[in-house]
Amino acid sequence: MPAFRALPYAVCVLALAGVAACSSTSSNAGAGSPTGVSSTGSVKRLEVTIKGTTVTPAPAQVELPVGSTLELVVTSDHDDELHAHGFDVETALKAGAPATLRLTAKEPGSYEVETHEPALTLLTVAVR
Repeated sequence: MPAFRALPYAVCVLALAGVAACSSTSSNAGAGSPTGVSSTGSVKRLEVTIKGTTVTPAPAQVELPVGSTLELVVTSDHDDELHAHGFDVETALKAGAPATLRLTAKEPGSYEVETHEPALTLLTVAVR
């Protein structure tokens, strides 16, 4: 009888290991490249939409080599301020109107891009 109890436990362990393997594979597959990032030479482009407190695509890290530029286009459903730490760039967001920030990587580091009202992180730029 103990063998029957061990079998379901072993099946559960194997099933969970498979789920973990699938999860780690899929989460690493897009590391550094959130959905919607396109590249042309040394310029990457990312379009972000804000509806209420929902950011699409979901906040992620964008890898940006020193000397490269990220063109960030943000459309919000409400007026706000957009700020890029480490780049010292800020711009107003007007409801429904796309705003474009051009971020040129100069210093290695990890920098957040966020809004103020409400405080939302849109992405992290990893300058390497």
